[in-house]
Amino acid sequence: MSKEPGRNSTNISWLHTLLCRISVMAAIFFLLSSATHSGLNASYLVSDPNAQLNVFQEDFVFFYQTLLDSHPGFDSGQPAFYQEAVTLMEELAAVTDTLQFETKLRAFTHLLKDGHTKIASYSGESPTTYPIGLWWHESGWYVDIISKEHKDLIGSKVISINGMDAETFMNRLMQIATGENIYLFRDQVSFYLRNPANLIALNLASPDGALHLTLERSGIQSEIVLLAAERHSLWGNIKTGITAQHNENYWGQALPDDSVYYLQFNAMSETEGTPDNPFAGWISFLNDAFSTIDSLGIENLVIDLRNNGGGHSTMGDILLSFCSLPDSIRYFGASMKISELVLDFYQMDLNTMNEALSSDLGYEVTETELPFTVNYNIGSPPLIKPRTLEELAPNAGLSALPRKFDGKLILIIGSQTYSSATYLAVLCHDNGLATLYGSPTGGKPSSYGESVGFRLPNTGISCTVSVKYFQRPDIHRDPSDSLYPDVYIPVSPDEYFSSIDTLWERLLQEIKS
Repeated sequence: MSKEPGRNSTNISWLHTLLCRISVMAAIFFLLSSATHSGLNASYLVSDPNAQLNVFQEDFVFFYQTLLDSHPGFDSGQPAFYQEAVTLMEELAAVTDTLQFETKLRAFTHLLKDGHTKIASYSGESPTTYPIGLWWHESGWYVDIISKEHKDLIGSKVISINGMDAETFMNRLMQIATGENIYLFRDQVSFYLRNPANLIALNLASPDGALHLTLERSGIQSEIVLLAAERHSLWGNIKTGITAQHNENYWGQALPDDSVYYLQFNAMSETEGTPDNPFAGWISFLNDAFSTIDSLGIENLVIDLRNNGGGHSTMGDILLSFCSLPDSIRYFGASMKISELVLDFYQMDLNTMNEALSSDLGYEVTETELPFTVNYNIGSPPLIKPRTLEELAPNAGLSALPRKFDGKLILIIGSQTYSSATYLAVLCHDNGLATLYGSPTGGKPSSYGESVGFRLPNTGISCTVSVKYFQRPDIHRDPSDSLYPDVYIPVSPDEYFSSIDTLWERLLQEIKS
């Protein structure tokens, strides 16, 4: 969910980015808009106005106030967040180092269940890391990545870490992970495990600084000690076949014998764009792919989003523009918090913002106070005609487009499907455009996004805060902690650590039958 480059004017297309994702919005569809001002203030965290705060308390007050001003859902989470904040302020009075402060700050942001509001820097990050990565299954944690000399241990079940039960250890570590649901927490927690500084801050480190693991394989337990180092030669489980992960952001191949086109969509990011045509490479790729689909008469398009952590959601809209869609579909509702931070991010002043909002809302907006909130179709998702490629990318420069794909659209999703990738999957799911296979996504169907960065004044810690809320098209399916597939295909440890992608094999077999 990213800011569209080169947009700082006050025209309608600019607000497509400002207020919602650019694929979704047109000004005439603003059915509901309201402005509200927050009366909350972080100064209430300080019971004694004459109290002398330390640098960490001052930074937390700044952090808390930034969230109150800029996050569209933070004030509605009161008083729970406030009570947590009061407790944290008391704890920070005894904090003496930045690493400890940062860990407590991460634990606080964990409570938000917002993957885009987070602590972006590791002030206490060690130059050394542990060569380890774990994978969660309902039966326990398993070695997924490890140093090359121990590659024979991949697939082993982890019984304990530093003398603590593995499940307990990882759950404690998960309390500083950023994300929206348990699926993303489990997927991301290995990043925190690799950093010795995190274990020290949470009192999970061993006395000698090494990582001590008790592993089990085929009923036999073994002990292994991993040392932190600056560089590692890592080894992980590698899949073979058509779904083997490619380094490209997108890649595809036709399987004419099965009437399938497989599209591995790994990132909503473009590397071959130009200022006039920012999605040039993606559009060229899709033009070739759908031309192949048309010429071969392929009936099934499978889009693999399992490794897609998001990016620019317009790429998903461009993909759908090559498909035959209904005359109108329901899109996301949204709300946005307008604050000083947001004005700085968009390089606007309040008057310019008012003019932009007035242009799109159709009436004069004369806000004089910050912050305020603008709502777009919250509770009433807009029914809109899908945007064409010409509207999404007017400088695409294609002389002729292939026939729109009117076959079966299938998406594969998983715990690493996040942010704009989840947005694409939700849009397809809620409008009945595709059938979803796999496992729950790491992103929530209705979620916060459009992160804006800021730094804490004393420690200099880099942070981000979400300034928008996106409400899924089918609001009757909320609340939901994840987008669940239509066809859930569980994967056992033996299947996961096999070189064969069993999920793909089952999907392909179902298509054939």
